[in-house]
Amino acid sequence: MKSQILELVYGANLEQDGEDWLVTFRDLTNVFSGGKTRDEAIFNAQEALEGVLLEMVAEDLEIQLPSSQQPGEEAISVRPEVAAPVMLHILRQQTGQTIATLAQALGVKYHTYQQMEKTGQRLTLKGLNRAARALGATVELRWRKV
Repeated sequence: MKSQILELVYGANLEQDGEDWLVTFRDLTNVFSGGKTRDEAIFNAQEALEGVLLEMVAEDLEIQLPSSQQPGEEAISVRPEVAAPVMLHILRQQTGQTIATLAQALGVKYHTYQQMEKTGQRLTLKGLNRAARALGATVELRWRKV
């Protein structure tokens, strides 16, 4: 069985709208942003993407995983400090576990795990590894030259 790699890199469409730039995401239609320059639009798009993902975690909503990037799309990566709690949320939902059962499996209080998932607070690399194992996954650190 081939293992699934979970990455939060979403393809974004950048369009010039007059003098401004508009950014939309094919996989997350509720996320859009813009800016005066292309670079500003990309920066703002990452902020908007991360804000919406964290809000979806807070509301315990299902998060659409990114599909393969299409030609002409800009790859917008979710920063690690946001990706870690979002990935915990996604994996927990995929495995059908509750916050309570996962907290118990990790030997932490409900509120402690809840904060790890919703805000990344109290989330260390060691804790992330333990949570990933409890969810049937592993954590890998990768660097991508940009």
